[in-house]
Amino acid sequence: MRIENLFYKIGEMIESLFGSIRNIILPRPKETPPTFKFLRKIVRRKVTAHEMLILKIQLSFILYLIASLISTVLSRNPLYLVLLFILFFMYMRAILINYKEFFIEYKPYQVFFYLLAILSLGAFMGYSVLRRFNPTLQYLLVYSIVIFVAVLILAKWFKMKYGRDWTYAVVEEIRGEVVKISTHYDICANVKSGEYWIDAVPDLKVGSLVKVLVEERMFRGAIPRKIIEVYLDQPSSSNTSTEPKEENESSISL
Repeated sequence: MRIENLFYKIGEMIESLFGSIRNIILPRPKETPPTFKFLRKIVRRKVTAHEMLILKIQLSFILYLIASLISTVLSRNPLYLVLLFILFFMYMRAILINYKEFFIEYKPYQVFFYLLAILSLGAFMGYSVLRRFNPTLQYLLVYSIVIFVAVLILAKWFKMKYGRDWTYAVVEEIRGEVVKISTHYDICANVKSGEYWIDAVPDLKVGSLVKVLVEERMFRGAIPRKIIEVYLDQPSSSNTSTEPKEENESSISL
């Protein structure tokens, strides 16, 4: 390789690095989704940018938890926890802001991940402070219960604020009296992405967008149970957004 080409490659790498740092510090909404080069090697099935972005945040959150746990075990200095939190929070914030147009209902996801990050920092910081007093097993058990209750309160508040008992889905297949629908990950309805068979209703076509009533299950995700509304003239597929494009679209309530 010629020396000029080597310097050119190094310059490109430095420019790309500074560009990435700038995007994290000063994120701006983008018009195109990321390519997900690494995640596409892990996730073989076709999913939307919405789900890939959520997966990206979830994986980064897991790495943050592991790094914070290691820091807590190896060091009593809480500044390391603060540094890890700042790095993770800025990275997560950049994803949310840069690609906000590709989230289905952006606000709930922003609130949920922000609160989850702050709660995790509080949990690690609290334990780091508690360690300084050489607590007994009894105190550690009480602290664990406090954290568990805090998580329950957060989940309850979020459900009251953003929760709902329905979600959107796309009709993938019709077989007589039943249809196969596909749903995207919906944090407000607590529904995971997947395919489900439910009873058919009139005016359905393959590709139709429908609103589906969901049934909550204890300690598990909710599942679709009944189609309650059909959106007419709304071509869609399992690889596109499952939200109607306009609130005043033609629809049939059931």
